[in-house]
Amino acid sequence: MRCVVLFICCFFQVVTFAQGKRGAIGESTESKNIGKKHALIVGISDYQEDKLKLNYAHNDALLFNDYLKRVENVPEENMVLLTNEDAVAINILRELKKLLNTVETDDTVYIYFAGHGDVVDDFGEKAGFLLAADANANQEYYAGGSIPLALLNNRVIGNITSKNAQVILILDACRSGFIFEEGTQKNMGTIQAMFENATKILSCGPNELSYEDSAIKHGYFTYYLVKGLMGNADTNTDNNVIYREIDDYLYENVYNTVSKKYSQNQTPVVRTSNDRAVFKAINPNNPVLAFEVVESELSKIEGYASRGSVNLNTEKAPEILAFSKAIQAKNYYGRPSSALELYKKAKASKSVSEKVLESMQYKLIKELSASAQKLINQYISGDTKLPSSREFSKQAQHLEICLELMDHDDFFREQIQVNQLVLDAYAIIRSKNFPAYSIAKRKLKSAVTMQPRGAYIHNALGLVYNSEAVYDSAHYHFKEANKLIGTWSNPVNNLGENLLDQYKYDDAKQFFDTSLGLKGSNTEANLRLGDLNVSQGKYQQAEVYYKTILKTHPNHAIALQKLSALEKLKGNAALSVGYHNQAIQADSINTITEYGLFNYIQDHDLNPKTAETLLLNAIDRNPDDASSYTDYADYLRVNNRKRTRLLLADSLYKIAINKNPLHAWTYAGHGWLLRNLRQPAEAKLSFETGISKNPNNAKAYYYYGNYLNEGIKDPRNAEINYLKAVEKNPYYLPAYSKLINLYNEQNQQEKSIKLLNTLLAKNAQIPDVYNLLGQTYVSNGAFTKAIEAYKQALRIDGSYSNGYTNLGYSELQMNQFDDAKEHYLKATVSDPFKNKKSDIATFMLTTARNKLKFGTPAEAKELFRLASEINPSTETELAYSEFLYLHNEPELAFNNSEKTLKLCETKTDQISVLEILVKTGIDASKTQEVDSYFGQLMNLNSNPNLLLASVYFAFKGDRNKSYALKSKTNPMLLRSNKLKELYSGSTIRNYILGN
Repeated sequence: MRCVVLFICCFFQVVTFAQGKRGAIGESTESKNIGKKHALIVGISDYQEDKLKLNYAHNDALLFNDYLKRVENVPEENMVLLTNEDAVAINILRELKKLLNTVETDDTVYIYFAGHGDVVDDFGEKAGFLLAADANANQEYYAGGSIPLALLNNRVIGNITSKNAQVILILDACRSGFIFEEGTQKNMGTIQAMFENATKILSCGPNELSYEDSAIKHGYFTYYLVKGLMGNADTNTDNNVIYREIDDYLYENVYNTVSKKYSQNQTPVVRTSNDRAVFKAINPNNPVLAFEVVESELSKIEGYASRGSVNLNTEKAPEILAFSKAIQAKNYYGRPSSALELYKKAKASKSVSEKVLESMQYKLIKELSASAQKLINQYISGDTKLPSSREFSKQAQHLEICLELMDHDDFFREQIQVNQLVLDAYAIIRSKNFPAYSIAKRKLKSAVTMQPRGAYIHNALGLVYNSEAVYDSAHYHFKEANKLIGTWSNPVNNLGENLLDQYKYDDAKQFFDTSLGLKGSNTEANLRLGDLNVSQGKYQQAEVYYKTILKTHPNHAIALQKLSALEKLKGNAALSVGYHNQAIQADSINTITEYGLFNYIQDHDLNPKTAETLLLNAIDRNPDDASSYTDYADYLRVNNRKRTRLLLADSLYKIAINKNPLHAWTYAGHGWLLRNLRQPAEAKLSFETGISKNPNNAKAYYYYGNYLNEGIKDPRNAEINYLKAVEKNPYYLPAYSKLINLYNEQNQQEKSIKLLNTLLAKNAQIPDVYNLLGQTYVSNGAFTKAIEAYKQALRIDGSYSNGYTNLGYSELQMNQFDDAKEHYLKATVSDPFKNKKSDIATFMLTTARNKLKFGTPAEAKELFRLASEINPSTETELAYSEFLYLHNEPELAFNNSEKTLKLCETKTDQISVLEILVKTGIDASKTQEVDSYFGQLMNLNSNPNLLLASVYFAFKGDRNKSYALKSKTNPMLLRSNKLKELYSGSTIRNYILGN
């Protein structure tokens, strides 16, 4: 289905054709009052942007091309056919310029375009465009890849008709299925308004679309129009097709066919000052040419790309072959063998014809400008994987060569100049070269002066100002971009980012939500909404946005890494590692960039050689990016004590500050380094400078607070800076966490509770806040309140693993052992390395031993059991068995020890378990098993525990041997309480003291 506009425009007189029979071949154009015929036919189905691709636009162009050649007798040398990849804007505009220069008085000019057309708001008015093959899919038509209807009307048709020539303009340029169908329907009104003095034939009325059929491989409108022009519209057979007849014929065939097949309306419209005037006369004396013959010829020219200029691929001259080879190898300029030098040489030597030279010239211009246009379109698309700044500089250089080659009055010259300025500026933006931002602004301001309607230019200006934290100016330019193209998501996302940088969360969310409603990719908006929710501590909502991206882009590295970081915040280490590994597999460079190179090196414990190679490569890849120098300096500061290496770090921090004076962490890292170098005054000054350069950045105050609190033990001033951080950003959770720890350590829990309740009044759906509230209650022993706080955190987000760990702890303190086990086990699910299980079990063992001193044996038993169930290891099982043995449960202790023996991985563990097996076996009177395990123990340990051996022989009845071994034991042990920690009461009575 498509919307096709056919617009036939005769500016000074009604077009008249040679008399002839229906379907006849036209008469010769050599009569006195008839000039030459010219034609430019363009048809585009295979657009570079997938969203713009069509089915049969090129077929319609081929059909009309063959009609003109075979029926209207347009000389082939006067025809230019551009289809698909050859129909880029620069080629179309070049051919329009050539027409303008070629046409003479009384000539007839056919301009046919089949493809997309669109209309956008232009400062309150409508501006129409024909979309060339290299158009972008975001309605930023002032960025190139399009033909403005104003240019076509004023500079081409107006000037051609001023020569008293006739123009027949056919625009098959409004197709249904286009991503901006609303614009295509407005296109009708815009065309009628622009060409108000022209005769118009349109494929459909307002708010209608036009249709095509795979059976005929054409749109109905173009198909029946050509049939009508070949005589089928001459319903009264008077050999004249008048406007009313063509109107009736189109209505009868197009309207009725579409209505019947699709139950939709498509009403062709014919508008002229006199609908009874003759549109075309038919000479009955000429031989008949059937429509089917014209249509059947299409298969012969299906692979036909462009006609009207020299095909360099068929030229055999050595210089042309060398030129073509250079173009194919992308050897455009910079070498003696490059295409540019070969062109210049051919031009100077005049070794080829002017026509061949012109083809060489525009082939090179097309190749250079096409790659630049693709990069411009990629930037406009919002692609998060833009190439490096070097590629932007390279493409800007391409356009400089284009300007050198182009004529000064070329229709596309100004567009090339504007795009060169934008690419040069964006190279600076991509490199994050802060000192050069003034140059970028100057170039972009020059570009916007030349093209004030360029939304992509305003958007780039906004990015520069935002990077400089000049938020009002950034906001203005993003707004201008948004006003110019209301459907383009980039400036809308950037408006949200601009407000998010200022901690205006609700306002930022409105723009991100708006961006989600725009047509095109929603990836960037979902990323930003995820980031916004993470910043506010709303992890579950953030997870939804990131996972939405993965539904359509399962290998999106940035989304995967953001999920990894999110799960790490929640305490879900297993999920975090899983997402990170997926991200690395999808795109290691972007994943590490998102992770942070220094953090990646530290967390992955990379060896020094690998680490420094990565850090140096990062600087080499982008020597203007301050963060690469900061990463290297951080690495040296943390991992070195040599003064020479620390002084290198000092130099790197200074370079980073010079490259970006607004990077708050660089000042902080430098401050910590200066402290290590024993320069406390300079260290303090570095933090304070960071704040002065970033007075509205919450992180700058937070970093200083950490230094004051941990570096020089000044909690009072640390508190002031933490409070300043939350004043700047009321959702900055790291600062809240530090304040809560500070207050709780000082037994000022009432301050903690007041601060957290203030934050909860803003948003009660933040699990971290309830977690901090729980920690506050734990710090003063209010475990019941702590339990409720942790449960509330989990009610908000059931996957918040930190809550399960802390809840389990509080439940242990309240002797809620089964509940504690349940929640601890849920916490351990998220641990890929079993570190959390081990830590929890170790804590339980410690608590159990404390219970033996200050609690009850029953409480201790539950804790030993829980530790062994949560983390069944030699340590936990042995501790449980020892407890059971010492508390007169030898049978249970023996069975548990036998199970434990299978877990042993070291000789030491085996010895410890065999010893407890012998002890418990003796108390349980398991003679046979005791003999076996004692024998294994002797085989493993040639110097056995003498007291245990004494007990064994006493148990076996060999009192003499038992006494001999016991006499070698330290007598102090036999009289100390330590004996009761090693042997059960039964063994002490029967085999030690009673022996």
